[in-house]
Amino acid sequence: MFDIQTDCELIPLSPDNRLAGFDCGDDDLNEFFNIDALKYQEQMLGQTYFFRHKKTGKVVCAFSLSPDSLNTANLPGSRRKKVKENIPREKPLRSYPSYLIGRLGVDSAFSGLGAGSQLLDFIKLHCFDRYRFSCRFLLVDAYNNPEVLNFYLKNEFLTVFSTEEQEREYKKIAAAEPLRTRYYDMINWKNKMSL
Repeated sequence: MFDIQTDCELIPLSPDNRLAGFDCGDDDLNEFFNIDALKYQEQMLGQTYFFRHKKTGKVVCAFSLSPDSLNTANLPGSRRKKVKENIPREKPLRSYPSYLIGRLGVDSAFSGLGAGSQLLDFIKLHCFDRYRFSCRFLLVDAYNNPEVLNFYLKNEFLTVFSTEEQEREYKKIAAAEPLRTRYYDMINWKNKMSL
């Protein structure tokens, strides 16, 4: 069975450790990881990491993380309640500390091996270990297609908005830019780690 943490090494992207030849089957993601990610880091907008297979040297998967927040102040009442359901009422905030998984991709050669779900579990563990007291949520703006949305749902990411129209209105984005913001409550990971 393929295991990214056993079979691969985690490498932070740097001028000395670049991604090259990464192909997840999506031109936009490929361009980001192969060309733009280092520029993104140089502008202090987030850190990109990748897992490289120990035996073949091939990049298996990559992701970027950026500090963010989940603003609940302007969410519709039912959505705000859903996001805040596990947060004690005596600690209400307008926004909650989060990390954004800005980009995530699995190389097509490793598709179907469970690397994507393993990668999300690794990101949860990584954020829990490094940002335990300042990362309540993980956020992702997923591509709006059923396969991608189901992948995040399977990995316990919930929708912030109940409809795309609600999200477009809240984010003030055009109809041509449909996103579905997903979130994962890190309190769930904390509870798993406590077992």
